[in-house]
Amino acid sequence: MSNFFKNNKLVFFLISMVLLIVIVGYSMRAQSASLSEQYASDTSSFGGRIVSYPVTMVSNFFTNLTTSEDDVKKLKEEAKRTEQIKADKARLEKENKELKKELDMKDISQFNPISATVIARSPDQWMNTIIIDKGKKSGMKENMAVITSEGLVGRIKKANQFSSQVELISTSVKTSKLSVDIQQEGENVFGMINRYDEEKGLLVISDIDNKYKIKKGSKVVTNGLGDQLPKGLLVGEVEKVENDEYGLSKVAYIKTSTNIKDLSHVYVANRDPETIPSADESGEE
Repeated sequence: MSNFFKNNKLVFFLISMVLLIVIVGYSMRAQSASLSEQYASDTSSFGGRIVSYPVTMVSNFFTNLTTSEDDVKKLKEEAKRTEQIKADKARLEKENKELKKELDMKDISQFNPISATVIARSPDQWMNTIIIDKGKKSGMKENMAVITSEGLVGRIKKANQFSSQVELISTSVKTSKLSVDIQQEGENVFGMINRYDEEKGLLVISDIDNKYKIKKGSKVVTNGLGDQLPKGLLVGEVEKVENDEYGLSKVAYIKTSTNIKDLSHVYVANRDPETIPSADESGEE
């Protein structure tokens, strides 16, 4: 009996050892498979990162590029808006300045002025003529004086139904000279404006008698003789006086009171002050 138990114990021991070996082997195979799977997964993940990194870089580059282009466009648009605002500001300041001048109508209100807008001006005739938006329907007639609040601009050369051509005092193709008085202390010196010096940008009065001492800054006004313009319209002031090339007479250069180069609004003198009846003539007491 004792040998039987001893044999059974030996068999049980052997079976246990076999089971232990099987379990350990299975465990090792399972662990080995898990590690290989992890290695395979890590390798796949690394490869994916290698492939996706440049793709991501390119994608980010084009995204940033698109964003940068949009930013540049926005900056350009803002710059354009800023420039437009500056232009509008300059224009409004100019118009405001002109309107302030127009409010001061005491000097020209006696001419019963008709307001007009410059609607056309040819570049090659810039200093010769302008076109205004008033014509015969508004009472325009040839030789009517065209003025601003600062002084004489020219005269109507041709009146159409709804517009008129104005011959400027600076024109180089005048059909007649402009008769003026140079206002001196105690007397007026008669003269004729016969041309415009484009180089100097000044009107020219020639053939002034040497006996007269013309002073710089003297006012020059229309005298109402011969050219049908109202008397007393300011033309400008004396800028420079010199002897002619023969020394027989003087030449006076006149700076216009109005900026002839920049005209947008003008007035047409609808009435000569000398034709306005006085209080006695009108029957007023």
